[in-house]
Amino acid sequence: MHRDKKVQLYFFGSLISFQPIVINMFQTELIDISFVLNCLMAIGMGGLIGLEREHRLKEKEVIAGVRTFPLTALSGVIFSFLAANAGLVILEVGLAIFGGFALILTFLKLGVRSIGVTTQIAFYMTFLIGVMIERNYALEAVFVTVLVTSLLLTKNRLHKLAKDIGE
Repeated sequence: MHRDKKVQLYFFGSLISFQPIVINMFQTELIDISFVLNCLMAIGMGGLIGLEREHRLKEKEVIAGVRTFPLTALSGVIFSFLAANAGLVILEVGLAIFGGFALILTFLKLGVRSIGVTTQIAFYMTFLIGVMIERNYALEAVFVTVLVTSLLLTKNRLHKLAKDIGE
């Protein structure tokens, strides 16, 4: 059907004429593919950090690990997406919420007599990595993810170096 042609139908003896509306399903996006890719990247990057945290803490009680960190990065993508596309001041709310979650993690760790705040900082940074991905800083987010994971992996070496320098 061409747009310039009118369709004429007889309906109960009356002639009805109308301009057809053509909808091409292949040109209509059901979901923004960049959003889907950003979500998948966030899950992968958060998963890498979560794997390190869970592996590191396997002898202790794991408070945040292989599921929590990917969800945190995904939340960063979603909060950032909503802030950019829905005109909401929700990114700031997300930053406050995940900052609060990091504080809750601190109290939970104190309850299991664990010291240090590395997991909480990595948790908050994982949220920010999700925000970076959605704001089109994916390569920078990959770089930050590698840096964070590398720092987390080198804990024993860094502590040994600090001890050796102190002696």
